[in-house]
Amino acid sequence: MKDNKNAEVFIFEDTFFFTTKVNIKRVEGERLILTTTPLLKKFAVLGKRIYIKYRSFALPVKVVGKSEEELIVTLPELNPERPVGDRKSARVNPSHVHPVKLYVEVDGTRKEYEVEDISEGGFSIRVDASELENFLNKEVGVHIEFPVELEEVRGSAKLVNVQELEDGKLKLGFEMFLDDADTVKVRFYVYSRIREILKE
Repeated sequence: MKDNKNAEVFIFEDTFFFTTKVNIKRVEGERLILTTTPLLKKFAVLGKRIYIKYRSFALPVKVVGKSEEELIVTLPELNPERPVGDRKSARVNPSHVHPVKLYVEVDGTRKEYEVEDISEGGFSIRVDASELENFLNKEVGVHIEFPVELEEVRGSAKLVNVQELEDGKLKLGFEMFLDDADTVKVRFYVYSRIREILKE
């Protein structure tokens, strides 16, 4: 496990919210062992739900233990009926070892793209600036193959944001429209990838 796995903790009170930076020391099954701070020891109450932000996702976690040096929280359980945290913030980067394959169909032409990040609500891709016109003001077909045997989803997507990058390329963010069964498949992938990322 890499050293200095920096994360942010958010605790919401009735009239204010408290935030601080911590390190993820280790993962033990469903538990995350975090470093603690003086104010975190005060505001992190046993049994309370707090939020942890790490890399590209934020998760609700439950405080189950604390000491002078550590805060112990549990990961949320995967429930097929509900998103993993806030579906917009639980966004993960696919593994380079086991990539996600994404095919986008625009005006009858199908092209494979590398997924920059994915959540159950959408995904991002990197494209040349000249490709932007292909996606403006239209719904496109999407076919995603996950690195799990027989797991694929099909639906549509529309462009919702464009980020200009320093290298002249564009990062395009899409909202996805899937049926319920396919949304659950994406949810399972995001959850399993979150666990992998925490253990890296």
